[in-house]
Amino acid sequence: MANQYPLIGSFFFKKTQNGNLIGEFSNNQSDIISTESADRTDPSDFSDFVGVYNATWQQNGETFFRTLSISLKQNNLHRIYELRWVDSNRHPTFYGEGFLVENILIGHYRINNTQ
Repeated sequence: MANQYPLIGSFFFKKTQNGNLIGEFSNNQSDIISTESADRTDPSDFSDFVGVYNATWQQNGETFFRTLSISLKQNNLHRIYELRWVDSNRHPTFYGEGFLVENILIGHYRINNTQ
């Protein structure tokens, strides 16, 4: 489905016992809800969502691989998370924000404005 508006979407991630992420997303350029998984690159500490992951998803028949970095927003007392997906050339492709609800990270994402 072609769309004249910039990509904007929603997601959720659940953390597995091994520190990896499984989740789903939707956006304004697709008519379906899709899955995304992300493997933690440093499995030594997975007490929080903060970390670096290898993310994979499919959309419109194409498979995508990105590095996903999750951090806490600076100077924020309410534990809002920042998410950044970058391609293999380290170019940012998506940016998102989220928060925890019953140990599930939910939020929104959009195409990166700094491309």
